[in-house]
Amino acid sequence: MMTKKIISIVIAVILVLGISTAAFANTSGRYVFDDASILSYHENAEFEGRANILYQTWGCEVYIITFESLMGYEAWELNELLYYELVSEYGAGEDVIMLLLAMEERQYDILAHGYGNTVFTDYGKDVMAERFLDNFAADDWYGGFSDYLDTCEEFLKMAAYGEPFDIGSEGDSFGSNVIGVIIAVLVSCVIALLVCLAFRAQMKTARLATEAHKYAKNLVLKNQYDRFSHRDIKRVYNPPQENNSGSSGGTTVNSGGFSHKSGGF
Repeated sequence: MMTKKIISIVIAVILVLGISTAAFANTSGRYVFDDASILSYHENAEFEGRANILYQTWGCEVYIITFESLMGYEAWELNELLYYELVSEYGAGEDVIMLLLAMEERQYDILAHGYGNTVFTDYGKDVMAERFLDNFAADDWYGGFSDYLDTCEEFLKMAAYGEPFDIGSEGDSFGSNVIGVIIAVLVSCVIALLVCLAFRAQMKTARLATEAHKYAKNLVLKNQYDRFSHRDIKRVYNPPQENNSGSSGGTTVNSGGFSHKSGGF
C-alpha cells in the first residue's frame, strides 16, 4: 500500500515537472513565468526588470508565476513543486518569494524560502495579500502584480535595515496617531487641572493648627494598650518569563523549509 502511494506521488511529480518545463521553455534566468498568458509583452518585460532590480539590490529572488490550472494539487503543493523545478532547471537560489496564480480555480499562493522566510513573515504575507487581492478580484493583473512587487521592495528594505515587517511595524501607524495622542494628553491635563482647582476652592477655609490640643479637642482616652499594627515583609520580584511561542509574530515554516499564504481571488 505504501509502495503504491510512493509510486503515485513520483509519477505525479514527474508529470508536473514535465508540464512546467514546457511552460518555462526558453525562459532561463527570468523571474516571470506567465503560462496563463494574462500579461502583455510589455507588462512581462517591465516585471522582469523590476524583479531583477530587487534581486540585484536585496539578494532575494522574486518570482511571478501564472498557470491555467492547479492540475488537482493544492496551490501551496504546486508552488513547492515549481520551486524545485526552478532550482533544478533554472538555478534558482534558496532565498526566494514566489507568487503563483491558478486561473481556473482562481487560487493564489505566496511561497517563501530561505531568507524569504525572514523577510516575509506570516503577518507580512497577510498584508501583502490584502494589497493585491482587490486587483486580482477585478481581473487587474497588472495592478495586482505591481502591488506585489512594491510590497516585496518595501519588506526587503525593512529587513535589510534590521526590522522585518511584522505585527506592529507599520511605518505610518505612529505618525497617524501622533495628533490623537497629543490631544488626549492635553485633554487629560486640562481635566486634572480643573479637578485640582475645584479641590483647592473647597479647602480655602482650612488652616494648619499650630497647637496640638486643637486636634485632640474631643478626644478622650479611657484605656491605653499596645496594638499590633504591622510587620515588615520582604518580597523578591520574580519577573515573568519571556514568551517565545511565536504568537506575537514571526514566520511559520514547514518541514521543507517553506512558508505559505494561500487563498482565493
